[in-house]
Amino acid sequence: MSRKLLLVLCAAVSTPALAEDPYYFHKAAVSHEAYMADVDRCASLGAGTKAPRYTAQPTNYNTPYAVESAAIASFFIGFLERREQRRLVSRIERTCMADKGYQRRAIDKPVYQEIRKLDAKDRLERLFTLVSAAQPTGKVMVE
Repeated sequence: MSRKLLLVLCAAVSTPALAEDPYYFHKAAVSHEAYMADVDRCASLGAGTKAPRYTAQPTNYNTPYAVESAAIASFFIGFLERREQRRLVSRIERTCMADKGYQRRAIDKPVYQEIRKLDAKDRLERLFTLVSAAQPTGKVMVE
């Protein structure tokens, strides 16, 4: 496998554009306890899932670099499998929260940057104010 192809694959796997936009779930006037119970239930549903496994095997061990190519392909398959696992868990969580009456909404970039700067306890409180607000902010994200 050529060095250029290896560099292209590394760049494709690590591209931040593959990550999804930040979002939150909104349900007007939901209590903190009810929201935490819903999040916990939906997260536990996704935790039991398993993404399909893929393998790369050389078809002819006599060709030069066949085993090395399979090893490099297996390395990148690991990245792709973890991404698929995160996507699957996220989809289950979003579906579960929608079934419980929550809307998935985009977080505006300035608000997102503000939330990221807060410590853990303040971050949770700030997110909960978004979740339970009477008037939600951000556009509705369609599944």
